[in-house]
Amino acid sequence: MTVQGNARSSAAGRIVVAMMVTFFAFAATTGSAGASADGGRPDFSAQARGLGLTSSQAETLQARADGYLARTGGAQVAVNRIELQAGAVLLLALPGEKYARDLTGKSGARTATYCPYDWMCAYSGTGYSGDQINMYYCNLRYGIPWYGDGSWHNNQSAGTRAEFFDTNGNLGWTSPGAESWDDVAPWGWVGSISPC
Repeated sequence: MTVQGNARSSAAGRIVVAMMVTFFAFAATTGSAGASADGGRPDFSAQARGLGLTSSQAETLQARADGYLARTGGAQVAVNRIELQAGAVLLLALPGEKYARDLTGKSGARTATYCPYDWMCAYSGTGYSGDQINMYYCNLRYGIPWYGDGSWHNNQSAGTRAEFFDTNGNLGWTSPGAESWDDVAPWGWVGSISPC
């Protein structure tokens, strides 16, 4: 696990730079995230309309994104995508949809997102449904903003264990080695997860 953690840490700089280049290329080619009229946060209303969302659905989705941004930090880069610390990604399920989708195409297709290999994923709903946080780097703690039952999938390299910390920062539980999962998991006690 130490070797994996060190390899991931040494690649962090290259990945962050690649993510920034990808983001700016995406924003320049799609035009979906223009500045708002008041010069504040980006306006994703055109992207929402392109997805067939009503004004009410778009406002509800943005309110959810704003709530996450207040709790988790990060930067909203698409109507349903927030990029968190050190490459973690929070994807929001669109109104009326059961599973989160990566609309930027960064995880492959623009369909329901699975947990990519080498990642630890947490879901707001049971059965890998609802909003999704994808976490990668070892020795970092990623905040979990949910309280009810959800689910998780540890799809990291074989044997890698994720650590679940309570809201006071104490280690509460360590997952079985990858690949492991729980389709009904209580988030109420979990404050953060370290993938490895």
